[in-house]
Amino acid sequence: MGVQKNIGILKAKVEALTTNLQTLILEEKQTRDMVLGVLQIVKHMPGHKEALEEIKKLYPKQDEDKGDKA
Repeated sequence: MGVQKNIGILKAKVEALTTNLQTLILEEKQTRDMVLGVLQIVKHMPGHKEALEEIKKLYPKQDEDKGDKA
């Protein structure tokens, strides 16, 4: 009897985790879509290319700092 109870508890926990993960995936997709939409809007704003160049100067690529550490 105790084993069946534990299996039921574990099954409920796995189902709850699955539901939470599905919610997180959906929220991540919605956030990504929103960010892409905002990016498209910003691209149509005057002066966006100059602002992008300024940001690139302030934050150089971090990939160069990491190097190939395999």
